[in-house]
Amino acid sequence: MADATDFSWLEGTYWYVPAADLPAMQYDAARNTLAWIVDQTVWHITGYRAGYFWGISSVLIHDAGDEVPARGRGARPTGLALLGSITLEGSVHLTFVPGAVLTSRSATIGIGRAIEHEGGIALEMQMSTGTLERTAHWAYMMQTKPGDPSWEALPGVGLSVPEMLDGMDPPKVLPAKGST
Repeated sequence: MADATDFSWLEGTYWYVPAADLPAMQYDAARNTLAWIVDQTVWHITGYRAGYFWGISSVLIHDAGDEVPARGRGARPTGLALLGSITLEGSVHLTFVPGAVLTSRSATIGIGRAIEHEGGIALEMQMSTGTLERTAHWAYMMQTKPGDPSWEALPGVGLSVPEMLDGMDPPKVLPAKGST
């Protein structure tokens, strides 16, 4: 792996779930049932400082048996603020926070690590979220950039990265108190 003590290269990167890692499991407590779903998640890491990073995340989930949601047919991603930390050894802790609109949804926590995978660096992540419907998902989050096939058509949803992140603003960094 590149210099494992400097993760400043994360700033400005985009991440997505590759096709092989789209399956996720959803538990419905009211019915005591498990169902397979498709969970495409995109991150745009907009800032990094001293082992902390932040940005935006967008999620689009659908039933595994359904066809890929078509553009303009109600396929609306859910946007979240992303707050994270990464240790010198590459351990990752993420918090995904719903927007400013008051909601009953709580923050989602993800844990993982930076690893070498398929010739690059991946963030191998696990998460669990929800209340009555609980979703569990793990994936190798892989980088994408303009010009990559995944940038134009994300696996499982067919939307582009810009479409997934449309209308989302990253957290604004306030100046340190006492600075001018």
